[in-house]
Amino acid sequence: MLDAYTMILIGIAAAFIAVLIAIIVFMGYLRKILSIASFMGPNATIFAIGSKYTTNSNLEKLLEMSTVSEVVGDMKKEGYEIENMDNADVEIEREMLRMMDEVIAMLPEGVRQFAEMYMLKFDANIVKRILRAKMAGVPKSKIYESVYEGYHIGKIIINHMVEAMSVEDAIAALDATPFRGAIDVWNETNSLHAVDVALDRIFLEKLLDARTHLDEDSREAVEKVLSILIDIYNIKILARGKEMDIDVSKHLVSGGYELDSWKLKSLAESRSFEELLGNLEGTGYSFLREAKDAFEVEILLDRFLLDKVNEIALVYSTSSGPAMMFLIAKEYEARNLKAIIKGFQENMPKERIERLLVGVAS
Repeated sequence: MLDAYTMILIGIAAAFIAVLIAIIVFMGYLRKILSIASFMGPNATIFAIGSKYTTNSNLEKLLEMSTVSEVVGDMKKEGYEIENMDNADVEIEREMLRMMDEVIAMLPEGVRQFAEMYMLKFDANIVKRILRAKMAGVPKSKIYESVYEGYHIGKIIINHMVEAMSVEDAIAALDATPFRGAIDVWNETNSLHAVDVALDRIFLEKLLDARTHLDEDSREAVEKVLSILIDIYNIKILARGKEMDIDVSKHLVSGGYELDSWKLKSLAESRSFEELLGNLEGTGYSFLREAKDAFEVEILLDRFLLDKVNEIALVYSTSSGPAMMFLIAKEYEARNLKAIIKGFQENMPKERIERLLVGVAS
């Protein structure tokens, strides 16, 4: 039988363990509470800024307007200041990036670093724009009007690329940037299409690396979005490759949501565009099987992604879900606005403009 002294020691030890467990549980709740609190300000800003022009009802309202001036006036209410209609595309992009910068600066550190790396996508678009213009022989003055500094592509790099004597020299200017790998792709293929695909692949690979900065409470929403992005990238380049009869298998990226390495290998071995889409049966992407060409595949996937990130924003509304939604939806919003303005300027039929838009149900 235990003596009184031993009983007291056991009681003290039990009490100590109980207090320790309570502290651990409390610290776990406290960490979650602090994490939620750190997202309250950014998420409030995200919902205040919004992405109005990614809902079908608001896009329909723009299309029902009589003039491009009415469209621009409505856009102004949402923060898009367009001063020069001849350069509306670039001005819309600048406003989009300004709004993104405002949100990114408010995000907690880990998600902020990831979001900053996401902005590499828009740097890649600038690089592509310069290279295509160089290939087409566009005057340097016109190229300068269509580009701007990004997060990772600064003024010096842009100047070197625009002033380069050839496409090869312009690509060589990427040596000191995250897109250095595109130089080897050009040297191996001499193909601007291959460089385009490589730029997208590099962007995704950098995003995969950036996951290391995420804390536990932010990780799940970001990784879900990232894995869907990888699936969509792989399907898009496979669709383009089959349509152009080009082998793009070396540009595929692993780590997708549904399409694992085995499935990607099977898709890459498809003998035609139609067979590729047929081989998506049994996945969440089987809705693509009726698509007639790679362009339609891309539009359908963009609409699918927009719907998914809106869903993820609701499920992870107190963490990084809204931030991931905002980055993607804001890009589609800018794209929609550019398409509508160009459509109005060129007197395109409303139905034709609608086919270019990426929206979701209100």
